[in-house]
Amino acid sequence: MSILKVSVYQKPLNEGLNLTILKKLAALKSDFLVLPEYFYLDSNIKDDQALLDRSQFAQDWIQKLSDAYHGVIIGGTILRTDESASKSVLRCSTPIVSNGEIIDWYNKRNPVDYDFEKKTSAGGEEGVYILSGHRFAVLNGRDLMQTDEIARLAADGIKIILAPFTFSGKGQTSPKDAERDENEMVAVARKHDVYIVRCCAGGDVFGAPIRGRSLVATPTGISWRVSPHEEQSEILKTIMVNIAGA
Repeated sequence: MSILKVSVYQKPLNEGLNLTILKKLAALKSDFLVLPEYFYLDSNIKDDQALLDRSQFAQDWIQKLSDAYHGVIIGGTILRTDESASKSVLRCSTPIVSNGEIIDWYNKRNPVDYDFEKKTSAGGEEGVYILSGHRFAVLNGRDLMQTDEIARLAADGIKIILAPFTFSGKGQTSPKDAERDENEMVAVARKHDVYIVRCCAGGDVFGAPIRGRSLVATPTGISWRVSPHEEQSEILKTIMVNIAGA
């Protein structure tokens, strides 16, 4: 059995980033830190161009955090210009950050949740990484809902999937909806014998409300979740993930 310490930072969007947040995250003692999608969105960012303009700031902020935090950072989702191909394209990407450096980018394969995402190019990367002696996978946004992706990763021997995610919807999640969501995550984890860490944000994305439904799903059930009344709260939680057979 392998035991991993994973920190989940559920952040209300529109509140921005500051030195207090950086110090709080830098002090964590965990193997992984997962940030939510578009974690750097604040009340001054009104449209996708402004979000794109802030992408370098988001990258610099994560790298500065990584100088002090000694685990691997799964850096949410960032709207960015990717110039690594023959021509530059827009991507919705998750930076994989360690020791102050962006080691790689996972580009969203299903960028469909917002109008600005539909303007971006889909990724095709495998999303499997080995860092600090741990083998893991990253999926972001709607990619987590593609069961064929989960099956592919499981067939490749992946045991833990770290997923920045956006959970859309108005109002507070009803107990029935929460139960259905959790059961669906557990069913996937059980079927493929994987552990899923989902990190969400609260607030809204350009007026579209989102819910903080962060959780950890294992083959035996939900080991941790945010309750419905905490969906708009800032939550920083470190979870011990006991991976059987690893």
